[in-house]
Amino acid sequence: MQRQAPSGPMYEFRPVTRADYDMLRGWLGQAHVAPVWGPPEHEIALIDADIDGGDCQMHVVSQDGVAFAFIQDWCPHLAGVPHFTDTVPRTRAVDTFLGVPSFLGQCHAKAYVRQYAQTLLDGGAAEVVTDPRLTNPRGIAIFRGAGFIPGEVRPCEDGELVQNMHFRRS
Repeated sequence: MQRQAPSGPMYEFRPVTRADYDMLRGWLGQAHVAPVWGPPEHEIALIDADIDGGDCQMHVVSQDGVAFAFIQDWCPHLAGVPHFTDTVPRTRAVDTFLGVPSFLGQCHAKAYVRQYAQTLLDGGAAEVVTDPRLTNPRGIAIFRGAGFIPGEVRPCEDGELVQNMHFRRS
């Protein structure tokens, strides 16, 4: 899936393969990723559970052939998460992390998330949502910058509060 980001560079999204697991483990262990995502082995196990055809669509994000981030989309209705029970059919939820520290602070995350969400809408998603935890203000700011509008603060499946956010089409 490729698409030109509005007023920004083009990012490539390719499906995650098992050959990416070592790279993803390294990214998940980064100081800026570890506090927000689970332990690397736990996250790799979740990826492995869906890699052969589950609902979750997982991608490595690259720019000019350099892989630097992970993004996934999934159906909140199939996942049964309580904070998204009122989303419309064909909604896709997104999660992401930027794994390569040298890409931080350059607005890449905002741009590739915007491009990815727009591609989901163009591909038939009714809406695109996300749910960063309130303990992740950096994530909330990135999604805001990508065009997501904050909605209600709600408890997620483990009871922690998340900021429901909905993508605004460019």
